[in-house]
Amino acid sequence: MMERTDDPSMIEHRLLELVYTTDLPISPAALAYFAPCSLENAEAVLDNLVARERLTMEVGDDGAITYTFPHRHKLTPRNEPAPPPRALVPHVARPLALRGGRQASPALAAFLSLVVPGAGQLYTGNVLSAILWFVLVAAGYVLILPGIFLHLFCIAGAAGSAFRLNSSLARLQLEHG
Repeated sequence: MMERTDDPSMIEHRLLELVYTTDLPISPAALAYFAPCSLENAEAVLDNLVARERLTMEVGDDGAITYTFPHRHKLTPRNEPAPPPRALVPHVARPLALRGGRQASPALAAFLSLVVPGAGQLYTGNVLSAILWFVLVAAGYVLILPGIFLHLFCIAGAAGSAFRLNSSLARLQLEHG
């Protein structure tokens, strides 16, 4: 709701809106309601406009005072173009490592990958990498020796992923799309 005003220029501005957007008869009560202002302020603005010959005052048979605006006609509202529909942008989930405004922990990423190969990559938001490391390390453990080396590379990769995630450029890209 608008606040009440006693500024004559604001009341006059609201009078012009009333005149050009409605077919209501112009009276102090209608202006006081529409402005919003006191009846005294509305009468003062209307009388001032009559004195400057911008409006004419008419007194009806019943004594009701109305004001007429010469060449009054109702204007149609401006047709502003509707804003274009927002494109559907897929929601990119923030990596678990960055939730809560904290930085990614390379040590935690390495520990998670030590426990479960690929868990550190999952922690830093690299889902595909996490799946690939899990499958690759699991397959490597079938052959025993390559599995240990692959697991060490997985751990190092998880820590490196957390370091890259903490770089200012990567954080800026994630925060601003």
